[in-house]
Formats: sequence, C-alpha cells, structure tokens
Amino acid sequence: MTIDGGSDDQTHGASIDEMLDRAVAAINRGDRATATVLAAKVLAADGTNPEAEDLLSVPDQPGEIRRLSLLFADLVDSTVLSTRVEPETYRLLVGRYREKVLAAVNRYGGHIGSTAGDGLLAVFGHPIAHEDDARRAVQAGLEVIRDVARLSEQAQRRFGVQIQVRVGVHRGPVYLDTAQDDVYGLAANLAARVSGLAPPGALVVSDAVATLIAADFELEPIPAAWVKGVGEPIVHHRVVAESRSASGAGRPPLVGRDEELARLRASWAQARAGTLTTPGVIFMGEPGIGKSRLAAAAGDMAADSGSVVLELIGSPLQTDTGLYPVRALLECRCDIVRETGEHERLRRLDAVCHACGLEPRLAVPLLAPVLGIEPRAGYEPAAAAGDELYGLVTQEVTRYLLACLGGAGVVVAEDVHWFDPSTRAVLGALLDSAAGRVLVVMTGRPGGWVPSGSTVEVVELPPLTDAQADVLIEALDPGLSADQRAEVAARCDGVPFYIEQVVNGRSQAGVPETLYEPLLARLHASPEVVPVVEAAAVIGRRFDRDLLRSVVGVSPDELDRVIGELEDAGVLESWAGGWSFRHELLREVAAELAPPSVRRGLHGKVADVLVRSGEPEWGLVAQHYAHAARLLDAAAAYQQASTDARRRGALAEARAHLTRALAQLEDAPPDAERDRLEAALRLERGSLGFAADGYQSPEAAADFERCLQLGHAHLRNDELFETLTAVANYHLIRADLRRADKVIAVLRTHFGERQCAHPVIEVLSGTVALLRGDCDAAYHHLHGAGDELATQGRIDEEYGRVVAESKALVRLYLALVALLRGDFDRAEDELAQAARLGSGLGFPGTPYLHAYTRSMTAWLCIESGRLDHAADVAAATIDHAERYGLDMWLRVGATWLSAVDALAALADDRCDRTVLVSLSSALTTHLDNLRSLGVYMYTTIFDAIIGRLLIAAGEPESARERLQEGLELARDNGMHFYDAELLRLRASTHITPDARRADLDAARTLARRQGACLFEMRCGVDDLEAH
Repeated sequence: MTIDGGSDDQTHGASIDEMLDRAVAAINRGDRATATVLAAKVLAADGTNPEAEDLLSVPDQPGEIRRLSLLFADLVDSTVLSTRVEPETYRLLVGRYREKVLAAVNRYGGHIGSTAGDGLLAVFGHPIAHEDDARRAVQAGLEVIRDVARLSEQAQRRFGVQIQVRVGVHRGPVYLDTAQDDVYGLAANLAARVSGLAPPGALVVSDAVATLIAADFELEPIPAAWVKGVGEPIVHHRVVAESRSASGAGRPPLVGRDEELARLRASWAQARAGTLTTPGVIFMGEPGIGKSRLAAAAGDMAADSGSVVLELIGSPLQTDTGLYPVRALLECRCDIVRETGEHERLRRLDAVCHACGLEPRLAVPLLAPVLGIEPRAGYEPAAAAGDELYGLVTQEVTRYLLACLGGAGVVVAEDVHWFDPSTRAVLGALLDSAAGRVLVVMTGRPGGWVPSGSTVEVVELPPLTDAQADVLIEALDPGLSADQRAEVAARCDGVPFYIEQVVNGRSQAGVPETLYEPLLARLHASPEVVPVVEAAAVIGRRFDRDLLRSVVGVSPDELDRVIGELEDAGVLESWAGGWSFRHELLREVAAELAPPSVRRGLHGKVADVLVRSGEPEWGLVAQHYAHAARLLDAAAAYQQASTDARRRGALAEARAHLTRALAQLEDAPPDAERDRLEAALRLERGSLGFAADGYQSPEAAADFERCLQLGHAHLRNDELFETLTAVANYHLIRADLRRADKVIAVLRTHFGERQCAHPVIEVLSGTVALLRGDCDAAYHHLHGAGDELATQGRIDEEYGRVVAESKALVRLYLALVALLRGDFDRAEDELAQAARLGSGLGFPGTPYLHAYTRSMTAWLCIESGRLDHAADVAAATIDHAERYGLDMWLRVGATWLSAVDALAALADDRCDRTVLVSLSSALTTHLDNLRSLGVYMYTTIFDAIIGRLLIAAGEPESARERLQEGLELARDNGMHFYDAELLRLRASTHITPDARRADLDAARTLARRQGACLFEMRCGVDDLEAH
C-alpha cells in the first residue's frame, strides 16, 4: 500500500513500511516532530496501524532508568477498621496514619508522589539522590512502625480501636517518569508484595536491600515465601533494630599506604610515651579512598596495646543535630537503646560517670541534655544558660572523653565533614587538652571543616597506583587472571573501596549495588544535569565539549553551567581540552540513567555528529550506530573502518570489521538495500580472506557463494564479475579444474564480450590449461591476454581491481609456461615483470602477489639447480608472509624451505640414509598440512621431491608409493602438469628393465605432447644413462 498526497517529495507514493522505517529512524535520532508527522500520515491511510500508534505514544519527556529503594506502607485490615468506627473517625485515623508516614519519609529524604488510599509507596533516591538511600528507607520504615504504634495507643484510648501497619522495603531498577512523578516496573510491584510478607507492626526488607544494610541493622531471616505474580519465592528479612556498632571483621588488606601507617605508628608510640606534639591526624580524600581503613588501623594499634579507643561517627542525617556523634557514643557506652526509659537512662549515665572517675553531681547536669534526658527524670539542671551553658557542656564532654581514655588512647572521628558545629568544637577542645597522650585520627572529604593551628597534620590520600591496585585485587581474589585484574583496575581508578566492591560483585551486571547510591548521589546534582550526563556517558569516558553540545542541543552558557556543577560535584574533571568522568564507575552509573529508547537516540546523535566531523574514527561510529539499533548505518560504518584498516596493512583488523558489519545485518529486515550491502561486505571479506589464507579459504569461498545466492538483482556487474573470478580462483587453488571450468564458462557467457573482462577470463583459462599440462594452450590463452592487457589504456573503473591483478598474474603464469619449456631466463624475466606490476595493487593485493611471485621463484631456482638462491627466496617468503599476516603463504614458504633442505642433502655425498628419511618425513608433514587446508595447486612437485629422497635412501617401494600418490591425485583432479616428472622418477623405482623402460617412455611421450621440454630433456638424459 502506498501513501499519496502531500508536498514532501519523499513521502509521495511511499509505502507504509517505508514511512514507518523513516519514523523509527527519526525517533532514534531524537527528531520527534518528524516522527509524529510520519506516523500521522500512516494512520491517515491505515487507521488501526499498531506500530504508528506506538510511535505516537512515545513520551515527549522521557524519564530515567534508576535503581531506587522503595518503601511500601500498608494499613492492616483497613476495611475491617472502617466497619468499626464512624466514617469521620475512620477518615481522621487514616489521615493521621498518612501524616505519620509522610513525616517519616520526608525526614529521611524520601518522596511520595501519590497519597491516595491507605497503601503508600515512597521512593528514596528521587528527586534527591543520597549515597545511603537504602539505609534511609529502612530508618524511615522503623520510624513509621514506632509512630503508628503510638498512634494506635491514642486510638485505643479515645476510640477503642487499634491500627497497625505493615512496611516493606525493596530495591531494584524502575522506569522513573519524571513528568508524571511516578515509577513503573517489577521493583515497584515487589515493594508492595514484600510489605504483604511483614507481620502487623513489623518491617521486612527484600534480600536486595538486606545486602546493603546488614552492617547497620539487626536482621532476622525469614523463610522465603511465594507471592502473587512472581515466579520464585521472595527471600526477605525482618528488621529488628539499628545495630549498635559496625563490625570490623572482613576488612580488606591495607595496600599502598605504607607511609601513612608509619606516620600513625610513630604518633602512637609518642602518645604512649606522653610526648605527642601533634595530636591530630586528618586523612582527607574522596569517598572510598581508604580514610576509614587507616582510621581503623590506628584503632587497632591502640587496642593491641590495651588502650581505649573512642569513636565519634558523623551522619549525613544528623548534620544539624547538636553533638549527635557524642550522643551516639554516650548511648553506646551507657547501653542506652531507643526503648530505654528516661529514668533508666539517667541511672545508667550516672553509673558510667562514676565508673570513669567523674563526679556525677557535676557531670550529669551537663551530659544529660546531650542524651535528651529532661530534669524531671531526677537531676538538677546546670545553673547557666546561653553561651555559658554551651561552653560548660563542651568542657564536660571533653572531660568525659579524656576520663574514658584514662591515659594514652585514640579517638577516631569519622566523617568529620558531617559533624555539627558543637561536635567540631569538642574536637578542638580535645586537641587542645590532649597533653601529649591522646591521638585524634580524623577522616573527611575535602572542605572547610579542617581545624586550624599546629595541632593537626593533614594527609591527602591519593589513588592507588596501577601496581598497588593489582596487589589489592589479587589479595581480594587470588583466582583472578591478569586480564581480569586489569579489567577491575580500569574501572576503579585506584580507589580501594571501589576495587573491593567490584571484586566482590563481579557476578553482578553493571555497577555493584554497594556503589550505586554513593555514585548516583554525586551525579544527580540537579534535574538539568541528567540529560547532559546521560549524553556524556554515551560518548565515553572522555569527551569534547563541542561534541557534547551538538548531541545535547543546549546553549553554550547552559552547558558550561551544568559542566561546572558536575565539576564541583567531583563527577567531571578537565582533560586535554575537553572533559573526563573522574571515575569510570561514575560514567557507568550515568549510562544506566537513560531508558533504552533515549539511549538509542543518543548513540545515533553521537554517530551522526562524528560522521559530520569529516574524518571520524569509523569503528567508534559503527559502535554508536549499533547501540542506536541503526543496523544498516552500523554495517556501513564498519565497512569504512575495514577500509581504513586495509590501508594501514592491518589485514586481520579489516576482516574483523567486516565480520562485525555482517553481524549487524543479521537482524536487519530483508530488502534490496540490505541484501546489496551484504553482498558488498561479503565480497570484500572474501577477497581479504583469499589474500590472508589463500584461495583455498573455505570461509572466503562461503562468502562468495553467498554473494551468488543473493542473486544478480543485488550485485552490480563489477561485483558479480569479481565474485565469479574469486570463485574460479578458489577452485584453481584446490586444483578442482572441472569446477573452475564451469565458473569460467559462466564468466564467458555473461562477460566474454566486454573488453576489460575478456583478458581476465583468458588468464583464468590459461591457468587451467597450465595445470592440466597443456603448455601450448596455456601459452595461447596467456599470451593473447597479455597483449590485450598491455594495449589497454586507462583501466575500466568497473573492473579495475581484477584487471590490475590479471596484468601481474598473466606474467607469472607465462613464467611457469617458460619454466616447463625449459627457458629459465625467460621465466625469470616474466617473474620480475609480475613482481613489478604487483607493486601497484595496494593492500592486500601487492603483498599477496609478491608472496606468490616469491613462491614460484623458489620453484624456478629448484628446477634450475640454484639451491642456495632457492633457500633465500623461501626464507624471504616466510618473512613476507609473517609481516603481512598471510597464513597460507607462511605454510607454502615453510614447505619450499623444507624441500630445499632436502634437495641440498641429496646433493651432499656424505648424507646418510637416516638423514634422508628424516628430511622426507619433514617434507611430508608440510605437504600434508598444505593439503589439509585445501591447497593442492602445484603440490605434486613436492611428491616428486619426496620420491627422490626415498630413492636416494634406498627405499624404492616407498618412493614408488609416494610418486603413485601424486599421479592418482592428478588423475582425480586433472592437474597433470607434473605427471611426466613423476613418471620419470617412478621409472627408477622398478626392478625390471621393462618396467623402467615403460615408465620412461610414457614420461617422454607425455612431456612431448604437453610441450614440457624440461621434462622431455630429463627423460632423454635418463635414457642415455640407462644405456
């Protein structure tokens, strides 16, 4: 069906399929306006076309793919509750319940897009991404459980009913619709299913969440359970409470921090001696660089000495809560938990103060407020207020810390960048009061929080070197290979925590879950950042500003503002006139953000911009087109990459690019354009295959056979001619002369009347005649072809490559005719001409032709008795083949060299039988290898040489068998050019004179009939010697 009408010439008369293809291409390159117009035209002609409807339904503002932590809170038996109270009361209770959930979610940085109903879904990680969103979701869930429990107590007292909630937290990839503020995907559904597994008044988390929060919460495993719509049982855990402290077990080894460790050891030794003059050591650096690991090492030093270690830990959730790290320490040392009553809290604080030597009467009034204990619990408040009270509390906390240490000790202050001002003041007071016996080890990210003065030393931690990273990776997993370790190192940029998590998560696809949230938090600075960072990630680790702007399509000022924001967030850094992701893992996270449709469009835009740049790196362009699902464009780009590689002489690379191009076409819809491109690609790959592996290459032959299967409709004249010529040569190298004749006949039928094609066909016919042993017919075809080619002026572009090769090959085959006629000088001249003409064929034609010429020169030298020169030529053939990656000629050269070694031994009167048999065996192995690859052309020459060796070794029967094998091969395939020599040699293996005479006469008769004067003369010499 076609679509008529409209002013666009391209759409007039176009088929629906063509219109849809163009619409899809427009979507993929981000041109929604064109796609919409095209889809609308399709629907005008076919109102129910589902593909057009799908195209129109693509969102204008695509969302993001995110791994989000999802909390689902569900009111238990809400329907039953609605039957037990008045509607107004029910509305009040449900409203209060929703308020509690919203408050807890907001407190921990989550977001609820919709508040309808009593089942509430909250997302953590959007619109603001934090580096601990899974932990925040669980903390919010615990708070919901507690707050609803208190609400239930109130409802029981006032209305005589209870309300309970189930909370579940799950984590997984979702489609985040930023325009509609909603999430889609299995993970969102699973969050509700996980919630349904929780007992009333409890919080459960899926296994995906448990792996991220196990160090921060006490978990109780629950047997896996089936849920509706999921194909396997859900592994889940009940969250009991927050953990009191994290375990130090399983710490990774310390690698590349020898200087820092030495500094800590020296400082700790001074503290134990009471002579420490610089009590503060600050380890500063980006997240994951190893600050906490060094702080833990300092704690271990003190603990191993029997000294006290105190920990003050900052929290991103408590940056505005006064003295929060001190409160956490006090709660831990007093064994206070959330459920501990106020009076009991006071009693335990009093006991701890007394135990460490403080006067409770003086200390408790100043420390109790830190724990949130009101005076009504039973103590007299301090008689001070305002700044005076603030100073007294700071002094008392410092005094308490020093009393806990009781002498030499270590205070570890982790994540000081999250400390509130009051806790930083305590740190300052502690440093001033250290008295040479307290080592304060602080960790933090770069910023303005560093205490001033001479009491601290700041140590900025650099990334590990490549060698150090390799040591750490091997220590974490000794089973990894060198390549696997290098792959990990390349992703992690020397950041120890990244290395640890990537090694531990090698079984996971993409960025490990333990790294996703902290990396995403750095990326997701503002909504405007997302499209820019998505495009940058698609371009690669490093990118050019102009390329990025062309892809994103924003103004230069807007782009500079976003890049500045990403640079401030530690995501990007300047690099060689452009920009680079600070870490490869950051780029990987950014690449995950774009939904598949967006990602395809970005890849297509990048490729289009690179192509317009003039001289792109075609391999890179092809990869982008492939990711964009623009299969024909990808295949064409790989074809260009192959051309570039061929010009550099990289034959294997050129073939690999063509293989990748053909792989793209496997999924492309069949049509004339696709088939025409496949034919061109296979034609090129087949030609390169013949150059590398010889015309015996079955893979190359399969490519040419496929070209013929595609039919004349998809092959231009030059492509069909080149394909048939290559197939003919394939059969010639295999000495399959019957099939070669059939292909030549097809060539004559279709192209015999064309001026440029005729001499090429004659060269092929002459080659067949040569191999059959008809020197006169061969000379007739080849000499005529040579004259035609010599008189042609400018080579017809349509058949240029094949004609140019034929100009060289005709001289080579005329040389072989001269050789068989015994005219060695003429043969040498013709080979020299072939080499000269082959020099202009380019790559891979020139290397191939020169290898062929050297091979035939080795034969000429052997037949003319110049063995030293033959050895040099054979060795040169091997070197040449190795240089250009010509596998077949490498084996051919090795076979010639083996033959020369054998003939040299024959010429040495001192050579014994054992050596001759060994040389015969070696040459046989080379010959068998050639034939196993399908190379049969000329190989009966080596049968003759093996026969000569065995005759000289005194093994005439074995010699006769080998010579007979060569003759039978010739009988089977029609390659009789060396039969006369084989018969002549076989004559000397017979015992009876009659048998010798019969073979010698047959050899002379055959040589005369073939015009092989060389062999006829040798028969005459043998005849004279016999008489």
